[in-house]
Amino acid sequence: MKKRTVTVVIAALVLLAAQSAFSDSRILSLEECLKIAIKNSPQVGSQREQLRSARTNVLRNYGYFLPSASLSMSAGRTFIGPTGSIAIDEQGRAIKPTGFDYESYSFRLQSTMNVFDWGVSVRRLNEARSTADAAGYDLEWQQDIITAVVIRSYYDFLRTKKLKEVQEQGVDAAKRNLEQVEAFFTIGSNTKADVLQARVRLANTQLALITARNNMELAKSKLANDLNLPLDEDFEIVESITIKPIEPSLEEEVTYMFTHRSDLLSLRSRVRSARNALAASQNSRWPSLGAYFSYSWNDRQWPEDSNFFRSEYSWGIGLSLNFDIFDRFATKSSIMSAKAQTRIAEYQLQMGKLDAVYEVQQIVLSLKEAMERINLSEETVSQAEENLRLAEERYRVGAGTILETIEAGVSLTEAKANLVQAQCDYLIAKAELLRATGREVRAD
Repeated sequence: MKKRTVTVVIAALVLLAAQSAFSDSRILSLEECLKIAIKNSPQVGSQREQLRSARTNVLRNYGYFLPSASLSMSAGRTFIGPTGSIAIDEQGRAIKPTGFDYESYSFRLQSTMNVFDWGVSVRRLNEARSTADAAGYDLEWQQDIITAVVIRSYYDFLRTKKLKEVQEQGVDAAKRNLEQVEAFFTIGSNTKADVLQARVRLANTQLALITARNNMELAKSKLANDLNLPLDEDFEIVESITIKPIEPSLEEEVTYMFTHRSDLLSLRSRVRSARNALAASQNSRWPSLGAYFSYSWNDRQWPEDSNFFRSEYSWGIGLSLNFDIFDRFATKSSIMSAKAQTRIAEYQLQMGKLDAVYEVQQIVLSLKEAMERINLSEETVSQAEENLRLAEERYRVGAGTILETIEAGVSLTEAKANLVQAQCDYLIAKAELLRATGREVRAD
C-alpha cells in the first residue's frame, strides 16, 4: 500500500513539473515573432546606427550656413639669454645686452562666414538629407528582410507541426488496422500475409513520424535562430490555420508597391542625393564670397585697471573672394565622378523596379496556385476519408483486401499532408505579398 502511495505522489509531482515547464514556454503569434526578431536583430541595430550617422551629417551641413567662431587665449613667460651682438642704447652708446625675461598675454577672437557659393551649400545639404532619407528607408527594408525570413520560418514550423499531427493520426490508424487484422487472423479470417502487410504499414508510418518529429525540431531551431532567442528559452507558436482568401490584382499591387516599397524609396532618395552631389560639384567651379571678423589683443602685462583691452589691440572686418584658377583637375574629376555615381544610382533604381515587379508577379501567381491547391486538397481529403471508410467496411465484411485498406489509409495521409502544405504555402505567399508591396505584415 505504501509503495502505491509513493508511486502516486511521484506521478503527481512529475505531472505538476511537466505542467509548470509547459506554462513557462511562451505561445507566440506571427506578429509577436516579428517584433522579437526585429528587436533582437544585429542587422537592424547596425542599420539604425547608420541612420543616426546620416542624420548627424545633415546637422553638420546645416552648420555651414552659420558663422564659425574661434577663441584663443595664451599666457606665458619668455626668457631671452645674453647675446654677443652690440646694441645702441637711448643715448646712442654701444652696449652689450644681457639676458632678460618678460611675461606675455594674448587674446584672439575670429569668425568667418560663407556669404555666397552659387548654391553649393544648399546642394550639399539636400544631398545629406536625401542620404538620410535613404538610410531611413534602408532601415525599413532591413526590417522587411528580417520579416520575410521570420514569416517563412514561422510557417515552416507550423507546417512541420501539422505534418507531425498527420503522421500521428496515420500511426494511430495503422495500429487500429493491425489490431483488427490480428483479431481476424486469430479467428482464421485472415492470412499471415495480411498481418505482415499491416505490420509493414505500421512500421512505415512510425518511420515517417520519426522524420516528421525531427523536421519539426529542426524548424523550431531555425525559427529560434531567426528570432535570436537563447538556446534555453522554450516557446511554442499559435497552431491555428485560418485561410481568408483574397484575389489580388497584379496591376493594383504593382502600383501600390511603387509608392510604398522601402527599397525602391531608398533608391529614389539615392538618385536625388547623387543629383545634388553632381550639382554641388558643378557649382564649385565658380568663385565663392566669404566674410570675416577678427579681434586680437597682445601685451607683456595683464591690465589691472579699467583700461582693460583698450590698448594693445587690433581688429578687422572684411570680405574675401576665393577662386581656384587651377586645382590640378580636382574639380573636373569630381564632376565626372559625380556624373558616374548619378548614372549608377539611376540604373540601380531601374533594376530595382524590374526586380520588384517580377517578385510581386511571382508571389501573386504562387498565391493563386496555393489557393487552387487548397480547394483541390480539401475535396481530396473528403474523398480519401470516404474511401478509407468504405475500404474498412469492405474489409470488415470480407469483401475487400487488407491491401485496399492500407492504400486507402496512405492516400488519406497524403491528402491531409498536401492540404497542410498548400495552406502553409498560401499563408507564406500572402504574408510575402504584404511585405513585397510595402504593407504591414500580419497574420490571417
